[in-house]
Amino acid sequence: MPKVFILSDGGHDYSPAKHYGELVFCTDEIIRRDDVAHMFRVLRVALADAEPGDFLLISSLSSMCAVAASILSYQFGELHLLIYKDGHYVQRDLVLEEP
Repeated sequence: MPKVFILSDGGHDYSPAKHYGELVFCTDEIIRRDDVAHMFRVLRVALADAEPGDFLLISSLSSMCAVAASILSYQFGELHLLIYKDGHYVQRDLVLEEP
């Protein structure tokens, strides 16, 4: 079963995302929005068990989303996002090609 990585618990109801896989929260600590080095260290550990078909649920700080997306994209050459739209999550996939 795929995993749905949620960067932090923002107090939202994430249960509709269970349709896509097991919900996994990446951090429960407060991370400064400008401390991308710390974000990288924390998320690298949190995403260590990720597999190519897993999802990144877009929420939390935009800088944290960018760091997590970079880690997954670099690791797998593809990225599977869940984006909240019109009351539900929609899947958006990116397959990165070499230049």
